[in-house]
Amino acid sequence: MWKRWPFISPSQYPLENGVPDHLPGPNRLGVQIRFLCALGHYLHVVWPVLFGILAWQLALGFLIAWIERWSPGDGVYFTFVTGLTIGYGDLVPHQPMSRFLAILVGLLGAVLTGLIAAIAFRALQTATDDPTGFPDRHDRSGS
Repeated sequence: MWKRWPFISPSQYPLENGVPDHLPGPNRLGVQIRFLCALGHYLHVVWPVLFGILAWQLALGFLIAWIERWSPGDGVYFTFVTGLTIGYGDLVPHQPMSRFLAILVGLLGAVLTGLIAAIAFRALQTATDDPTGFPDRHDRSGS
């Protein structure tokens, strides 16, 4: 079963220059739970923006599929393959307007990927903030 990390009180180790590197870190499960909670919070905050970007991408994908006479499923597939910058090359737009729209899909995909990465990074920062109030492990100034 799960075994909790023992709590190490500050009085057990001298903390002259921050927390020593050999001490065990915070409870790993606690960091995971804090990460998931923070991720849910930040996704909730930016959900309208994420939804708007996804909606625009899907609308552009359906429009590209209509211009290129592809099935709607191929349009959605093309949108996500292009938006995630995978670009398999199995579906290629030939009309000038659909090529321009594919560029927009790619730009929106880069924004969406960056936004999701930023949210995950911020959630990780929030989860790994030291809840005990000790100085940062790498901050040897003691403040």
